[in-house]
Amino acid sequence: MMFYSIALVLLLHFISSSSSVRVPLTGNDWSIDDNANHTAQGQVPGTIHTILLAAKKIPDPYMDFNDVDLRFLIHNKWVFTKSFNLSADFLAFNDTYLHLQQIDTVANVTINGCPIGRTDNMFLAYVFTVPNTCLKTENVIQVHFHSPVVYALEQSIIYNRTVQPLCPAKAQQGECHVQFIRKEPCSFSWDWGPAFAPIGITGDIYLEAINASDIIIELESVNIASFDVANKNWLVDVILSSNNAPFSSTLKFVLENTTWTYEIVVPFNRSVTLQIKIPDAQVARWWPNGYGDQVLYRLSVSNKGTTIDSRLIGFRTVELVQHEYGSGINGTSFYFAINSKPIFIKGSNWIPSDVFQERVSDEKLERLLQSAQLAHMNMLRIWGGGIYERDSFYEMTDRLGIMLWHDFMFACSLYPVDDAFLSNVHDEVIYQVKRLQSHPSIVIWAGNNENEAAVAQNWYQIPADQMNRTKDEYRKLYIDTVMTALLEVDKGTNRPFVSSSPSNGLGSIRENYIATNPQDPLQGDVHFYGYQDDSWNPNTYPITRFLSETGIQSLPSLDTWFETTNNQSELTFNSSFILHREHSENQIEAMMTHIQSNLPLPVTNDSLKHFGQMIYLSQIHQAMTLKSISDVCRLHSSVDMIDPKTSEGNTMGLMYWQINDIWQAPTWATIEYGLKWKMGHYFVKHMYAPVYPIATLTPYLANVTDESARILLYIVNELSTNVRGTLVCSVYGLDSFLPRLSFGSDVAMNSSGTQRVADLPYALISRRANCGDNSQCIMHCTFNYNEQSVRQVLLFNRPKNYQLSDPNLKLQAVKPISPTDFDITITADRPALFVWIDIVGNVTGYFSRNGLMMFEPSVTIRFHAWSNITDFSRINFDLRHLSLFDVTLP
Repeated sequence: MMFYSIALVLLLHFISSSSSVRVPLTGNDWSIDDNANHTAQGQVPGTIHTILLAAKKIPDPYMDFNDVDLRFLIHNKWVFTKSFNLSADFLAFNDTYLHLQQIDTVANVTINGCPIGRTDNMFLAYVFTVPNTCLKTENVIQVHFHSPVVYALEQSIIYNRTVQPLCPAKAQQGECHVQFIRKEPCSFSWDWGPAFAPIGITGDIYLEAINASDIIIELESVNIASFDVANKNWLVDVILSSNNAPFSSTLKFVLENTTWTYEIVVPFNRSVTLQIKIPDAQVARWWPNGYGDQVLYRLSVSNKGTTIDSRLIGFRTVELVQHEYGSGINGTSFYFAINSKPIFIKGSNWIPSDVFQERVSDEKLERLLQSAQLAHMNMLRIWGGGIYERDSFYEMTDRLGIMLWHDFMFACSLYPVDDAFLSNVHDEVIYQVKRLQSHPSIVIWAGNNENEAAVAQNWYQIPADQMNRTKDEYRKLYIDTVMTALLEVDKGTNRPFVSSSPSNGLGSIRENYIATNPQDPLQGDVHFYGYQDDSWNPNTYPITRFLSETGIQSLPSLDTWFETTNNQSELTFNSSFILHREHSENQIEAMMTHIQSNLPLPVTNDSLKHFGQMIYLSQIHQAMTLKSISDVCRLHSSVDMIDPKTSEGNTMGLMYWQINDIWQAPTWATIEYGLKWKMGHYFVKHMYAPVYPIATLTPYLANVTDESARILLYIVNELSTNVRGTLVCSVYGLDSFLPRLSFGSDVAMNSSGTQRVADLPYALISRRANCGDNSQCIMHCTFNYNEQSVRQVLLFNRPKNYQLSDPNLKLQAVKPISPTDFDITITADRPALFVWIDIVGNVTGYFSRNGLMMFEPSVTIRFHAWSNITDFSRINFDLRHLSLFDVTLP
């Protein structure tokens, strides 16, 4: 019986209504059964958990301990069944195909008992030939799913050689051998996510009937491959295919909203690749967020006046610049130049936004990506332990100007390298690259997450006599298979590839793709987590060329925890439930250690209030950690900031871990599962501002009597335009809004870069401000430029050591501005630290500022709701506020 995978032959394609008929097979009339007393009828796209939940056969998987209590479901085999009818007209067609856009994961498909095809990769779409003899008027399709957990185990046994790691860390409460199945790696658990390992039909499914005599041309992919500088032409690769016998046809290409068209006679013999030239004068450039407009054009292809298909494309050049510095500076640069302009990368890492992708709406993706754009981000890293996202996700990133560093889906593991596995991976890469390469937002491919480091640093204690084979197998997978497949279809110079993250870039290539130290700060990208050190101290962090992973955990809000349990007694910092949700070993203990090193601990005896305050403190800690990291990176971004003694500097990117959550738990995310911004995300919005003042005290937390200590003030400018402004700094005590000392400086910057504005003696400033010790004063700065204002605060001591005074915070007014916006005025009698405003209830959105340091008696902030607010009169009672002083109250 013949069947084939779409990865080998087809991608998205056009079929005219006269040439084919489609019968959708999605809907709410599927039944599922595991032959063990678990049955339900439900919706496809869907998986066993979401179908059983909708049918009220199981409790909410995200509640309580259900990630473990429902684990038995994924150890069973399941059958999805649907009855459907076909018309006589449909049955009269010559050829019929079954299309599965996405299926998770290992399954055999039958129609009326006829074997139709087998699936074993959730990252492939499948098209199976359906023999006409298997179809009739009344039909039954069945999809027989194997347990992914059992399948992975079976494949590991068949492989007959140990592939490390066998299982995830105990704290993850996960499943084993995930590297033996081409399925979302984190679905077997991760250190921030549960092990649900979904089973089901997660994409579109339909039958298509075609007459063999009809000519069908399919547009497989479009790729802006290169820019011909000499002739000022864009070289665009177009792949088309047809399953008809060899023929020729005249195709017309049209770039909408321009005058450019192109006709060519194309001889077809299955697949054909064309390179068309589009004059640069016809188009405007696509730019990342913060650097220009995201201009997109629709390129359509037609045959004899009938549109075959189209792609929305953007024109931009991408260079990953890795050059030597010379003049005694070691290492190489590592930065992105878009349209020849160097870009400082401000971003984060993206993980799947739900275990069950069928319940992720485009609205949720849009709001998450808008939250990235609002925080001045210009790049997200699609992490290699997750998924290739749906088409609409990439359409959003194109439109919002969010560039993507895109891993292939391999993470933190060695992998099998038998022929069947490598062939499967090859098909996956071809399919996904063809599907995605038209998107201008994707600016780099990466072979895997952390696997070069895993091999180079021998994470899995591979015996010395097996290490050469392990390295050869690494290259066999990522170089001979992934990279080779990528270069088959993503040609040209407009999208670079790195074999791993982290890696040394060109340095790793020179060492045959496995560097001795893939975390070299002087080349490539680095992942860094310094949990053992004070994460507020800027000296904790390496000065790298590019920091693509770093961060620290916090707890989500109390409202989010209420979504996970009805047992309020479990909502304490060290409860069995919270520890159950913490999937990274000893992180709750580490979180407490970090919090108490810098912040006062709650003294209240009210357990729920205590937990709420610990949440608040954890979010302050995360926010300040991210700010400390970002300030180090941005301060050292300019090539002029390279230290000639160490060669460190020219840090041209930061992507912290992580922007979003997969469920409700202690994680590194700055946006909660329900889309509420943590304090960290407000700090990210501030620290990623395009013009940004930085204040440092050297040595860190110096004593006021240290005559060698210096306060250094800088302005970082990413704008192409000139910046003219005034930096004003004031030293305050916490007992009064009256500054003890103020000073300022005019700033003029004619180009982007970093400029030192002032170098001040700390001891002298302290004496003039009457600061007897470093726990009495705080410095607050404001940079006013081009009719805009950016603030900065420099703490001279740890907040726990300050004598906090009651600021007497009050919410004075709530003023509606529009159906989605209202202003909140907050007043205080004296300075307040980390002022947090929250909305309780069903209103979701974000504030213009939050977690603010309040050094003025009145502040007005704006709240923007994601959807219209119908009752403003109720909002007053749903607002609450908190400052660090409140933690000191019983």
